[in-house]
Amino acid sequence: MSATDIHNITFLGSSDAGKTTLIERVAHQFGAIDRVGTVEDGTTLCDFLPDEKEKRHSLSAGVVHLEAPYGKLNLIDTPGYPDFVADAITSMGAAGTAVIVVPARETGVPFHSLQLWEMAGALGLARAVVVTRLDSDNLHLDKVIENVREVFGHRVVPFTLANETGPGFQSVSVVEQEEGEHRDHLVDAVVEANDALMEKYLEEGEISHEALEAAFPLAMAKGTFAPLFCINPTNGVGVSEFADFMVRDFPNAAMQLAVMHSDNIESGAESERTVARVWKVLSDQHLGQITYLRILQGTLASGDSLIDPHVGKPVKMNGLSTLFGARLNSVSRVGPGDIVAVTRIDDLCIGDVLVSEGEGHFHKFPLPTPYTSRAIVPKDRNAEQKIGQELHKLEREDPCFKTHYNDVTHETIVEGLSELHLHALLHRLEVRGVAVDTHLPRIAYRETITSASEGTFKHKKQSGGKGQFASCSIRLIPRERGAGYEFVDKVVGGSVPRQFIPAVQKGVGEQMVKGVIAGSQVVDLTVELYDGKFHAVDSDEHSFRVAGARALMDGFERANPILLEPVMKIWITVPSRYFGDVSGDLNSRRGQIHGLESAGDFQTVEAEAPLAELQSYSTQLRAMTHGEGHFSMELARYAQVPSHLQADIMAAQGEAVVHS
Repeated sequence: MSATDIHNITFLGSSDAGKTTLIERVAHQFGAIDRVGTVEDGTTLCDFLPDEKEKRHSLSAGVVHLEAPYGKLNLIDTPGYPDFVADAITSMGAAGTAVIVVPARETGVPFHSLQLWEMAGALGLARAVVVTRLDSDNLHLDKVIENVREVFGHRVVPFTLANETGPGFQSVSVVEQEEGEHRDHLVDAVVEANDALMEKYLEEGEISHEALEAAFPLAMAKGTFAPLFCINPTNGVGVSEFADFMVRDFPNAAMQLAVMHSDNIESGAESERTVARVWKVLSDQHLGQITYLRILQGTLASGDSLIDPHVGKPVKMNGLSTLFGARLNSVSRVGPGDIVAVTRIDDLCIGDVLVSEGEGHFHKFPLPTPYTSRAIVPKDRNAEQKIGQELHKLEREDPCFKTHYNDVTHETIVEGLSELHLHALLHRLEVRGVAVDTHLPRIAYRETITSASEGTFKHKKQSGGKGQFASCSIRLIPRERGAGYEFVDKVVGGSVPRQFIPAVQKGVGEQMVKGVIAGSQVVDLTVELYDGKFHAVDSDEHSFRVAGARALMDGFERANPILLEPVMKIWITVPSRYFGDVSGDLNSRRGQIHGLESAGDFQTVEAEAPLAELQSYSTQLRAMTHGEGHFSMELARYAQVPSHLQADIMAAQGEAVVHS
């Protein structure tokens, strides 16, 4: 089957929109399943992971491969929660069309859906909209459609309309077959993509059904036309019209590949060179790593070798299969545009681009940065032995999950998009035999001084034989915030021999890393070594390292030391109705609002707040905004901790250092 017969479609949208049920209905429509499964019973094709069955919502992208009357469909079901957005984003790298599924409601379109809509457009995907939950009470169809078009733009045009809203929603009508304003909008959007068709329409004032339908794929591919469908996935109303449009009129894989200008594709030319991109990986206890590929160019046969960009060497593609939810169906060969899985290649990562000849490379997906972090501690020896390997697997499976060891706080840190995101991944870790305890990471405070002082220390030990002796006198001078640390040699007269001065500097530097008042790194001061004493026999480098460190501690305590805390610049986007709650909450977190931008019904607040007040912010923002708030942040600066908080922080940090 050629790329002209293949349609790769990703379904995006909020968690309550009905994406999984819609794909289930489409699979039933084309005879791929005899019975429609339900999310509540855990019997759907796409929610096959144990966590998905338990939680009753999608946590990972699932693919359903269908043979339809007019071609092949690869339908990708993606998680609806923003916490698991990585699979939604990477699925766009496998698809040619994005279907945004929106639940009808008076409050409008969720911000997360708008983000996905805009990202799909930026990546060059064709787009369509499905409106669900029109069987709910107190809805007005015209208002629902108006809300969708206000948010997504007026190139969104209804293709099917519900006969009514509420329990009476039992059928749909096809806009193109009826006269009216919606049909006029549809024709205008479609002919805009084709100059010849536009000219014909302007001359004759009408377009035939055949000519209009033939122009749908190009208009969608060029982005002038995004059809909107009214559907009830639960009982199947509107599904047959939608399914027929998908396979007949969505842009095929050949059209989408032709407009791609990346990944080393030889545009417009037939080539035997194979190019495939990894867009998802999944670990399986029996099959090892399952790697999902989209074939961008050429063909791939079972047993062929592609060049792994990590090592620059060929690796054999084992277990070539199409995907039907949890089931892998073996195939011997796939061509351009298709989606396929390979197994037992454990070092491939999302974004890897594999080629049959030449050099592979890496594709960067526009993924959000994780801002929620927790420190983890293995619960037992078995977890200690396996934790590194299993954390690495999770990083490969979810590129929005990161892990690292913090050299300052001496903690293993995991980072995700929210507490829910981390909880789900750490639960997956526990299922794989690695149980961990978690706690909030220590904040990487910094210590500095606000006035000049002097410090002196004499290190002397005598226990028979050669002893230890060194004495150092230093000055501590505060510097501007961010100026860093400098060590200045002002010794005269040889009171500290030249060969021992580097040892003093090293001792001072080591103590600055350890901290003095709260176990945090010392910054922004000048240390001047101006005097000292030595012993011809007992002095050595070790003794001067100790003396230098202790002299710093002596002088630091008398230099009016303070703690500095990381202050984050934060951008928070919420529907306008939640702005008051969010701004009030920011004030309670010692935050300061610096700017406000409006876009439709959404407000974006630019503010600054201490990191210590934001460690669980994702959960609290979700609660305040009923799941519709979104934020991002970056380090802005370090600022002095308020004096009334410093003593408590010093005590807590000191206790943490003792127990670490």
